[in-house]
Order: sequence, then C-alpha cells, then structure tokens
Amino acid sequence: MSDFSPMDTAPMLLQLRASRADQTLSATESDLRPGDHSDTDLENASQQFESLLLNFMIREMRATVPESVLFPPSMAQEIFTGMMDEQIAGEMAKNGGIGISRMIFNQLKGQK
Repeated sequence: MSDFSPMDTAPMLLQLRASRADQTLSATESDLRPGDHSDTDLENASQQFESLLLNFMIREMRATVPESVLFPPSMAQEIFTGMMDEQIAGEMAKNGGIGISRMIFNQLKGQK
C-alpha cells in the first residue's frame, strides 16, 4: 500500500496554482507599459474591481441570513448561489454600482 492521501495534494495544488498565477501576472506586466492602456481598458478594469468588491459584500450579506431547515444546503446550491452572486455584482458594477469604479477610473485617468 502506498502512503498517498488526497489531503496531501491540497497544498501542492495551491502552490502550483499560485506559481501559475505569478507567471501569468509577470507576463502580463511585462507586456504593459504606463500609458499603453486606453480609457476603455481603464474603465473595464475599474468595473471589474468594483464587481469584485460588490461580490464580497453580497457574499458576506448572504452569510448573515439563517439557512433553511426545510431544504438542507447542497454543493450544487452553493455553486449556483456563488455564480448568481458574481453575475449580480457584475451587473451592478456595469450599471453604476456604488460609485467606486468611477472614482478609480478618474484617479487612474489622471495618472496617464
């Protein structure tokens, strides 16, 4: 019998994902230079950032709601709820959100 355990692979997978993310970020940073991005790129990035913040806010708000005893939570329900929260946050950011994306856009546009 081998001593392999699925629990042993979790840290290795996290390290592998982190190293891939670092490589992708490094490649992206090397391709970009200050002043290379257009207003639409800045607007998209600021909307994505606001969407991320709104998603965190929605997730934390949802955590305060007590779970139903009638329908026990399932993995499918958690996945669906997470995907729905992402879409709601994205639509909120596209339609003005809470104003963070506009402030970020104006700040970054001034640095060009």
